[in-house]
Amino acid sequence: MKLTYKIQLILSIILILLANILTELLHHWLFRSAGFAVCGLLWIIHPVLPHGAEVSKRTLLWVRLAGILLILIGIFTRVHL
Repeated sequence: MKLTYKIQLILSIILILLANILTELLHHWLFRSAGFAVCGLLWIIHPVLPHGAEVSKRTLLWVRLAGILLILIGIFTRVHL
């Protein structure tokens, strides 16, 4: 199965939602951080663009930077329960 933009976006949303649910059920922030980190790594390792978007090094760089931003969100946001 080839990961398209739509599938990878849906997979990312599901992964973050599951990580947030685990965080709330088990009362530990590490699951949320790990969910964001895995999601960010997915976008860094496999950057995909929407259908019709111009494929260039610059656009792939922006997708990878968005992946780095997801990792930073996971690292710096903690909700104290």
